[in-house]
Amino acid sequence: MSIILKLKNINKTFIEPRRKIVALNSVNLNLTQGQCVGLLGPSGSGKSTLLQIAGLLDSPTNGEIFINGIKCNSLSHEKKNNIRKNHIGFVYQNFYLLDTFSALENVIIPQLINGINFIDAKKRAIKLLSDIGLSKRINNKPRELSGGEKQRVAILRAVANKPKIILADEPTGNLDKKNSENVIKIILNLVKFYKISIIIATHNISLIKRFDKIIKLSEGKVN
Repeated sequence: MSIILKLKNINKTFIEPRRKIVALNSVNLNLTQGQCVGLLGPSGSGKSTLLQIAGLLDSPTNGEIFINGIKCNSLSHEKKNNIRKNHIGFVYQNFYLLDTFSALENVIIPQLINGINFIDAKKRAIKLLSDIGLSKRINNKPRELSGGEKQRVAILRAVANKPKIILADEPTGNLDKKNSENVIKIILNLVKFYKISIIIATHNISLIKRFDKIIKLSEGKVN
């Protein structure tokens, strides 16, 4: 299988007035097409930092990032933004939906930003929402949705532009057990159907059996 994301010898150091914090220490990672990788580790282990770097939202102190075969370290802000827009979807613990827009509009908007015409974007958004049981909630705004429903909309927003990679940072962190299981099932079904590669950062050990590969982080190092 082709390698979609490659992180090579990634280091990240934060300098504070009286100390140096090593967030990531010589981390290597390969993500192949359609692969589901679980990123495990306690709070402060470097999971979120690693996802930020993988998603080109932050830069490593040193090391190399390759996405779809392109070395990304020295790319301009505009080119990095284009790679994110075309190849990467993000899912967060806190949803980050647009509060003044409906569920349907939250899934339409990323497509419009990516140049899809409104009619096609709306058609795709309606289908995605219907496929996961939200056809009767498409006109509801986030404040009118449950936590599980919000996260399902956030997942669809991430897959709306058919990215090659999804980076999910504690996607079930704010959900109860039932909703957590439902959200993970939806994520994995979408990943399989669209052949998307995904990294899911989580504390939840019970999810291990769902992943193709496990990466354990501790104090910025892969164990």
